[in-house]
Amino acid sequence: MVLQTRQTFSRKLFDLPDHNRQILQNKNGSTLINTINLSVLTLIFLFLASWLDKAHSLPVFPHSSHQLHQSIVNENHNFIVPVAVFGKDQRKNLPRTYNKLDRSIGLLHNPRTNVLCTAFCVGPDIIATASHCLFGRRKRSKLYISSFLFKLKTKGRKRQLYSRMAGYRSSLSRQYIIAGTTRLNRKPPIGAARDWAIIRLAQPACRNSWLKTLPLSLVKLEAAARNKKVFQVAYHMDYRNWQIAYSRSCSIHRNFGGLSWKSIKKHFSSPRSLILHQCDTGEASSGSPLLMDTPRGPVVVGINVGTYQQREIIVKNGRILRRTRFKTIANTGVSAGAFSRKIAFLQQAKIITNRFELKRLQIALKERGLYLGTIDGIYGARTSAAIKAFEKRLNRASTGLATRQTLLALEKRKEAPLSSIKTSAGYEKNRLPPLAKQP
Repeated sequence: MVLQTRQTFSRKLFDLPDHNRQILQNKNGSTLINTINLSVLTLIFLFLASWLDKAHSLPVFPHSSHQLHQSIVNENHNFIVPVAVFGKDQRKNLPRTYNKLDRSIGLLHNPRTNVLCTAFCVGPDIIATASHCLFGRRKRSKLYISSFLFKLKTKGRKRQLYSRMAGYRSSLSRQYIIAGTTRLNRKPPIGAARDWAIIRLAQPACRNSWLKTLPLSLVKLEAAARNKKVFQVAYHMDYRNWQIAYSRSCSIHRNFGGLSWKSIKKHFSSPRSLILHQCDTGEASSGSPLLMDTPRGPVVVGINVGTYQQREIIVKNGRILRRTRFKTIANTGVSAGAFSRKIAFLQQAKIITNRFELKRLQIALKERGLYLGTIDGIYGARTSAAIKAFEKRLNRASTGLATRQTLLALEKRKEAPLSSIKTSAGYEKNRLPPLAKQP
């Protein structure tokens, strides 16, 4: 019965014709399979199984944006905003002068949740993107961070560059991420200026090319935009079947839609890192870089993260009578100054993955009154917040990473030498007199 089931399965898998089935049977009509044929089929089956498993694990660019959009809508992932095109659609294919950018800008995809965002290389094994791509909305369940894949759709290469996130084998990818926030607030005060994240990859997929960051003030960004030096490169779900898109001559202002910067910045937290721009964007463009032309080539001045929308609510006697439709004022971005200094730290950090060392870290934080959770050796939000508080005490960059450097700094206790120990006044007073010398 088992042999017959195997024969039926092999015929279904390889689509064997009827005359092959008759050859496998012996003259007596029995269903015994020849040992050599069975071993060959077993090897082929194992090879196909391993190949299918590998192919499933590779990040693949979607073939149809419409089908992918339908799957996202069906799974209620409504955080993807509609296309934000201001006036005439100026998106076009990447010009030849920027043809090397496709080696640094790729697609961040989670096959388990169908989350799609743009991400870009800022180091050999470091990428940057929007924080909400990883952690989702404030009330959404976790998005299986270790399942994310990063892929570069380079031209003229037979094998495409891809990588998983560091720590994916043991589901510890969260420990290799520095994020501005993990709980994005979409209501005032809006947390768009903290919607950034940098990630360490398991493999140096960006070793061929990565982008440099340049922190600039909002005044200088406005001046660069007026000189038509600011542009955006991203993947859009509605653009030419996943071809990388180039949005030129992006405008950056502080006053939009008849609103002054004084009133706008009240709606956002950390407004100093906020960029309001009108680059034409679309779905899956969250996490894409805002670039500026320089004599040495394009540099990253910010990250596109979402849209800034407003609507009017008419209230009478405490009751809401009518709500107008949302009006898109501008797109939101994060200035490079919010994350540029943390890139080198993440690249050099020695992340703690041992549970015993994590317990030591939690104990040391608890002794200083910074950690209030349980000593379980699990890296979570409380442990990260306690590390950030300790880093703030030392005037270090706030990362929240559980590193060996932080553990050594916490456990660094130098005992004072005996010569520096002072006796108390009470001991000096009650000390016994010295013995008299014998004659």
